[in-house]
Amino acid sequence: MGRVIPPHFQIMKQPDKRVRQELSDIQNDRAERIPIRDTRRHVRVRGMKPYTIERLTALWVARDLARCEDSGSTLHSLCRDPYFNHKQTALIVLNGWFRIKFFWGLLWRWWAYVREYEEYQLTDIIVAGKKKIPLTSYWTNIALTVDMRNDWITMTNKEAEQYRAELLLVAERHSSKSTPNTEG
Repeated sequence: MGRVIPPHFQIMKQPDKRVRQELSDIQNDRAERIPIRDTRRHVRVRGMKPYTIERLTALWVARDLARCEDSGSTLHSLCRDPYFNHKQTALIVLNGWFRIKFFWGLLWRWWAYVREYEEYQLTDIIVAGKKKIPLTSYWTNIALTVDMRNDWITMTNKEAEQYRAELLLVAERHSSKSTPNTEG
């Protein structure tokens, strides 16, 4: 009688060549060629450098500070800075201190005023930039080094027992408040 292999032990389908190439490109930080919709042009997007992420953050902070908190704030902020996405996209494409310092103002204005790119044409570039943020390495490093800190507070046994007793006391108070008073 033939042996039946459970579904979770069956051989997994191997990824195709295109998917393997995409993984290799991400791991080796190769530039991704992103076409701009409705044009023959394209841009290249690489992994985000720390300075680029700082500038994106500063751009968002400035936008949030300029925005007022009322019901029409989104429309108001769109009217105040209609080229916000052009600025973000230019930062993602330039991606580096030198290039951002010298070419950022020119590039976003070129795209906004001369080329007149629409919002939907910039979406693919912003999506590619989001994929290129090196968060996996960042969170791995944080997880590995969290126990190396010397500012962790360690409790003595007496402190831990006192803390536990306080938690139990609070829990008892909350449970007694939720039960109806049966004493008459």
